Amino acid sequence: LILPSAAEDFYPPTRVCTNARCPHQLITGGPRQLQAPERHPAVLYTLAHGALHVYTTSLRCLACGSRYYLNYCRREDAAGKAWRIYYDELPTIVQSESHFLFDMKLCELFRAQTIHSHASFTSIARIYNTALASSSSRSTSNVPVSPLRMEHIVDLFNLVSLLKHHDEQRSRLHLPEVARTQVERLAPAMEERNHFIYRNNQEQWAHACDTCRKFFVRDGHDYMLSAAVTDGVSVRRFCCAVHNCAKPLATYRSRFCPEHTAMESVCVVKDCSRSVRSGKQTCDIPQHAELEEKYHASGQSFALLRRRLLQTQNYHRGHLSEEQPATPPANLQPTGSPRVAGETQLVVRPCGIILARGTFYGAESLSGVADFLVRVFPWRKSLPDVLFYDNNCQLHRYMADRPTLKRHFEGTALVVDVFHFKCKHSETDIYCTTHCNPMAYPQLFDAVTQTWTFNSSACEQTNAWLNKYRGIVRAMLPVQYEFFLDEVIKARNRFLVSELQSNNQRPHTIPASALVD
Repeated sequence: LILPSAAEDFYPPTRVCTNARCPHQLITGGPRQLQAPERHPAVLYTLAHGALHVYTTSLRCLACGSRYYLNYCRREDAAGKAWRIYYDELPTIVQSESHFLFDMKLCELFRAQTIHSHASFTSIARIYNTALASSSSRSTSNVPVSPLRMEHIVDLFNLVSLLKHHDEQRSRLHLPEVARTQVERLAPAMEERNHFIYRNNQEQWAHACDTCRKFFVRDGHDYMLSAAVTDGVSVRRFCCAVHNCAKPLATYRSRFCPEHTAMESVCVVKDCSRSVRSGKQTCDIPQHAELEEKYHASGQSFALLRRRLLQTQNYHRGHLSEEQPATPPANLQPTGSPRVAGETQLVVRPCGIILARGTFYGAESLSGVADFLVRVFPWRKSLPDVLFYDNNCQLHRYMADRPTLKRHFEGTALVVDVFHFKCKHSETDIYCTTHCNPMAYPQLFDAVTQTWTFNSSACEQTNAWLNKYRGIVRAMLPVQYEFFLDEVIKARNRFLVSELQSNNQRPHTIPASALVD
């Protein structure tokens, strides 16, 4: 095999075994030199020099069997399972797969494109292939390199995000060596990171600044007022078609989760429990079969063009076509979309910092919103003084009938944001006007400047940013969906904090001890 001339050679960052349980270490008290090099061709994707042919060399400890690569050490545990154990520090060159290396500066560019430009993974790969991949003047080979694909960018985004997370937590990333795909290899670590965010919320959960906290003087005493905004956003992913089922789908094309797969054999027409025909989604009742046929025919170009032609011909004859698509009777309506999607709920500070995110499986119910808010603000001291929500009048009624919730939120004013109060709430709703009108709280409006104290539309503005990811996340499975959204939110929060610092808004994090009852 004749290999192309390579620009660089990459070795592990150590020449001795670092395994504390290595037999050589235990017997002699010192590390063993690494040997048995294995050299392989690879491609290095860079920002400044395009794509380069390089070589990677791994080394092995003959005492314990550990093999050291550029970013990680492959080692077996006591049960004989092989793991990739990544080194402590963030690498400058990321080895996403055996033969694919990426300059960390390029990784940061890819992440910035995703976070700030909402670029899809496919678009990022195409931009690099067309604009940057062939810009190298260092390569001494004319052999073409493999173009980047969408899967490479996805795996790279996930791996770099995990490496950053473990670097911040001062821990080591462990990935299984044996996996069918890189997606399968990364999934357990991604799910573990998802649980970490769920338990701890976003790192800016205890955020405060001069934009989201205001100070007043009343009766000669200083006091502070804090605010937050919550709202639902139509960023969704596919989930089980059974209402409120949170179990993950096997693939994004599945209609039901593994627990409810038996529902695949039941007719999709509402209130019908008969078995489906072979290869169909409806049973043998003629009306149900006709409903499915019309559903599929309506999307076929032949039927569509034929209907439009007949409509045009009948229009010229002076009467409308009688061949109009009929609406099926109410009892023949399908049970809904074959795969329903979960709603996303946010809690945002008036400055735009996202404190937390949750997924609802079904409607944005009052009970779901209340449970979500209790999870985000588990202690009364952690609650904002003012919580804006477009449906706070109904939420206020809901909590008033539940003593535990009422007591938890008794120190928080549940106010409808200014936009929705003016446009979406009836003037005759006395309850809403009494309890949720922002003008009922003098501190929320500055009579001198004629401006509102807080930006109660912060969540709507944040929703506009998050909505741009709908096309990217729609087909993601649960682990990837939660991981991706949490990662872009964390990155955006950090960017906003730097902007707040530049604007002298004094952003900071409140000590956790001050937020516990």
